[in-house]
This record gives sequence, C-alpha cells and structure tokens, in this order.
Amino acid sequence: MTFFWLLFSVSLIFFLIFVVRAKPIYTFALAILLFTVNFFPFLWGVGISFFDFFPPTMKFVGFKNLIGSFSDPGLILSAKITALWAMTSMAMEILISYSIALSLYSIKKFSGLLYAIVLIPWAVPSYISVISWTSLIEGYGGDSFLSRILHVTFNLSTNVPAAFLWSAFVAAWLGIPLMTIVILSSLQTLPPHLRDLAEMEGANSFERAINVYIPQTLPIVFPYIFIIFLESFKEFSTIFLMTAGGPAIVSGFGNKSIVGATTVLGMLMYDKFSITQNYGVLGAYSVAIGVIMLLLVTVGWNYRSSKKNRNLILAIIIAHIIFDFWGIGSGFFGILPVLFYLIAFFMYEKRSKRFKKFVLIGSFFDLAYLIFSVAHSGFSGVSISAVISFIVALTIVFEGKIYISILKIPDLLWKVLKMSWLVLWSIIVFLPIWNVFVMGVSKENILPISNLLPRGLTLNNFSELFSNYNFGQAILNSIVIGVMAIAIVLVTILPATYAAVHSKRASRIGFLLLISSFFTGMHTMIPLAITFRFLGLLDTLMGVSIVIALHGSVISYFLLYPFLSGLPKNLDEAAKIDGANGFTRMVRIALPLSLPALWTIIVFVFIDSWSSFVIPLIFLNSESLYPVSMTMYNLVGQYGLTYSKWNLFGAGSVINITVILIVFLIARKSIMSGIISKNGVDD
Repeated sequence: MTFFWLLFSVSLIFFLIFVVRAKPIYTFALAILLFTVNFFPFLWGVGISFFDFFPPTMKFVGFKNLIGSFSDPGLILSAKITALWAMTSMAMEILISYSIALSLYSIKKFSGLLYAIVLIPWAVPSYISVISWTSLIEGYGGDSFLSRILHVTFNLSTNVPAAFLWSAFVAAWLGIPLMTIVILSSLQTLPPHLRDLAEMEGANSFERAINVYIPQTLPIVFPYIFIIFLESFKEFSTIFLMTAGGPAIVSGFGNKSIVGATTVLGMLMYDKFSITQNYGVLGAYSVAIGVIMLLLVTVGWNYRSSKKNRNLILAIIIAHIIFDFWGIGSGFFGILPVLFYLIAFFMYEKRSKRFKKFVLIGSFFDLAYLIFSVAHSGFSGVSISAVISFIVALTIVFEGKIYISILKIPDLLWKVLKMSWLVLWSIIVFLPIWNVFVMGVSKENILPISNLLPRGLTLNNFSELFSNYNFGQAILNSIVIGVMAIAIVLVTILPATYAAVHSKRASRIGFLLLISSFFTGMHTMIPLAITFRFLGLLDTLMGVSIVIALHGSVISYFLLYPFLSGLPKNLDEAAKIDGANGFTRMVRIALPLSLPALWTIIVFVFIDSWSSFVIPLIFLNSESLYPVSMTMYNLVGQYGLTYSKWNLFGAGSVINITVILIVFLIARKSIMSGIISKNGVDD
C-alpha cells in the first residue's frame, strides 16, 4: 500500500533525525523499535482516519470518521465509566497497600515471609489469577465459594455493582505488591527522630501510624498515585477475562457502540476491532482515545517538573476546558471550579501561598458535582475532569498535616489488628493459587463451590493437557517468544543506555520510552496490528516478541541506567587512553560489569513474555502459534459462554506457576550478586 509506506518512511526519517542525532550507532536500533511499536501506530491511526479503508480500497472522507468517533455517545459513556472504574481501583489499591505497609512496618518476626507473601500476586500471570478469582467470585451463576461464605450471590454477568467492584478489586489485587513496596520504601526514609518525638508526646503505635507515618509518606507517594490512575485507565485484561465489558446497562445501547457497566475504553476499542472492517473507523477511535490519554499523560508528566504546582494547576484547567466542552466532563458546571483554579494559578504566579485555598475550593466543587451527578445519573453523570482535578488537587493542597485523636487504640490491640490483617491478606493472596491447584488435581471438571478441597485426587489432568491439547507446543512457543524478546531487548537497550550515560543528548530516548509507556494502550495496539499486517509481522511469533521487547525495554532501561552510571569512571578513561573506541569499551568493560543487572533484565523480560496475554490475543490468529497464555484461555473461554475445562486449566496453572518459580530460583543468586557487588565491582 503506497500510502502506508509513504507515511512510514517520511515519519521514520523525521523521528530518527530528532532522536538519534547523538550517538546514532548506539541508539538507532532502539529508536527503530520505539518508532515502529509505539509512535507510528498512533500516527498511522491519524492518517487512516481520513479514509474509509477496506484493504486494499481507500476512499477519502475527510473528517467524517473523526467526527463520528468524537461524538459517539458510546465512547463518551465508556470514557466516563473508565474514569470511575480507574478511580475506584486506584482507591482500593492505595487503601489496601497502605494498610499492609503500615502493618508490616517495624514487624520483626516473620517479616521476610510476610514480604514474600505480599509479592506473590506480582509473580502469578494475570490470566491465571484473574480467571481463578472469577471462579471464586461467580462460580456457577453466582453460586460460588465466596458467595457461600459471605451469603451474597455475585453474578458478574447480570449484577452491575458486583461486576464493577469485583473487577476493580482484582485489578487492585494485582497492583498492590508494587504499591506496597513503594510505601514501605518511603517509610524507611523517615527520620528516626520523628518516631521518638511522637513517643515523647505520648502517641501510641496507632496514633503514630495515623498522624506521623501517613502524613510524612503521602507527599512521596502522590506521584505514584496518579501513575496508578493512568495504568488503571488503560486496563483491559482484567475486565476482558472477568466481565468482557458487561453487564448490560440501559444507557449503553447506542447506534454506534454498545457499552456495558465495565466497558472501559480499552474494551470498547477491542470490540470495535472485533466487529469493524473499516480500518478508517478504527483509526478515528484510536485518535479519540489517544487525545484523552494524551491529556492524562500531560497531567501526570508535570509531577516531574520543578514547577510542579504551577504546571499541575495549568494542566487541570486545560483538561477541564477540553473535557467539559467535549461532553465527558462537568459541562456548564465546570466553569465554577475552573474559575477557582484560574484564581489559584494567578495567585501562584504572584507567589501567594493562599493559592492552595482556591485549589481546595475548586476541588470541593468538583467532588460535590461528581457525587451528586453520579448519584442522580449513574455512569452518565461521571465527569473525567472532576476526577482528575480532585486527584491532582489533593497533591497540591496536602502538606502532610493530619491529626486524629478521636479514635485511640491500645498498643496491644493495634498489634493484634495488624497481625490479624496480615494473616487475612495472606489468605486472600493464596486463595486463587490454592483454587487452581485444587482444580488441577481434581478428577471432576467442576469448580470447588462448596469447599476448597479436591474432588478426588488425580494427576491425569497434566498428561491429558500435553496429549490432547498441544500444551507442549504452547510451552515451546512461549519459550521462543521469550528468547527472541530477550535478544531484542539486549541488542537495543545496552547500547542505547550506554550512550545515554555518556551523552545527555542521547538520553532523550529514555524520556521518549517513559512517555510512550504512559501513552500506549489498546488505542495504539489496534493500529499496531494493522501496521504489522503491512509489515508481514501479524500472526507471527516475531511480531509478538517485538511488542513484548519494547514493553520490557522501558523498565530495562531504567534498571540499567543507574547501574552503568555507577561504574567507576577511571576504568572507561583508562581504556580510552589505551586507544579503545566507544564500542570496544562498551563490550569489554560495560558489558561484563553489568552482567548482574542484565540477568535481572533477562529474568524480567522472560517472565513478562511468559505472562503476556493481551499481545498474543491481538496479534496471533493461528492456534499452532499460541503461547501458554492463549492455550490456557482457550481451556475456559469467555466466562459463562463456553464449556470450561476447569481441571485442565488448573493443571496448566500449576505448570505455569512452577515454571516462574524455577526461573526465580535459578536467577536468584545472579540477581543478588548484582546487589552485593555494587554495580558489578567488588570491594
């Protein structure tokens, strides 16, 4: 297709000129990967949105597709649902993570074991844990293990509150390990004298937690809170596996889109991809969702600025105006909070400390409107601008001053409550894992509704999985994807990171990686699938590996950069004096010394590729190419609509978890040696 290759070539040239002007030999490979997977798909979506595009036929239609997507009531409703769902999941994640971190803080006995338990959800692939949670929550038609314990029926296909809240909880459950580590890290930075002063003032353990630990750590944690909101805003796999966007709601039936109670924007985009043959329409929806994400990323990016408050106030004013005008904000009512934010902005410019009061007033009106509107109109009453403004306003206004003396809890009772909560959370962590184990060793293909004990012990499920369901080929495909992804990451990341350490101009590629990681989502994944069709990479293991490699490159870059930065400068300078060029110094000095960090990256990328579900779902059509994740999904299918082979799914889950555990155990010493050796150089 001439238009595709013309747009691809011209945009690639401009991208490379901007990105690889410094150290081009080192940054070229990563720049090509970054452009192809992250930047060009959105540009391609913009380009094809001006056409009715039924390959190979293209007909120019101007702004028709864009106007249709931006004005689609289904997209507007989906955006509102996404904002409310993301805020709900974020709130659950923050509250639970703080409660776990405060409970773990200062505990000495069993602390190592408890830390390991907290991290378990991060290590279990989401396609296992989410499906396992769904079976525990819903069971058969709402009759489940949890429903019998709580005496409440949870039918996720018909019960709107249950589907919305449980899917938000499971998404939070997956993110709690990382957030808990962030909070624990911030707690470790607290000056010791704060605790001593609080004790001298007569504050007991509970009062210190509420009035010292939380206020002192929240300012550090706040930027991560908005990152959680952004990640939740892009969520797809949890909702796809649990509810598939349902249950249906009356206001969700439209001419262009059908939206359910959990049809977030990623789910809406996937549904369009499944039923729409017109690539131009898909491109237009990609642009519309991309604009929303771009505004959110702009707000989040300003947390890094030295003028954080100024830029954040300006960002929420701009977001308010655009979202309110678009119809996904507060509408005409948005004028009131914007007025107070404008006053706060001008007061900040005049260096008046009173600007925070006006930000607080504006956020109060936003929150009041949000509560009243949702109570009156349900999902249709959600305002994205109000949600964003309230979250950002907390960051600006909060100064770490909280004092609660109404509730006093004796130290002994507080310790009992902490340990009880940690025990309960440990059960919550192990419950979905034990669930799949019971399925895997049960003779009967049935959910353990009444109890969590096997229905007759057997190991035949494991042999049947390999003999009748081609599970061996799936494992081989996953290994091939993982190996290729690791190779791509190492070839691209090591040279680019080495260049960034030695050249500030080359470090811009790191910022582009970070920005793209926030911006990407299903709205770029679908145009990327169309791009890969033209590049011959669709329905290939290489195509899947390339996408996973760039996903892993983001964290790999920021793991490797501080490691390389900490290497002794005299080694590089001595090699330079001896006549070694940059490439030689990278291969003979940086590479051997960075092996511990590279081992960590290899483990991370392999686990990421092994656990990947969304990428194979979008890019693979041939069952012979399916990795473990897709084969596992096919055993249960879309929940409630197919005959699920739960015993085989359980057996496959046990194998999956075992593989990940073995990888961790094998690589543990190599990873720890990187920490002990201090950037690869022993004392």
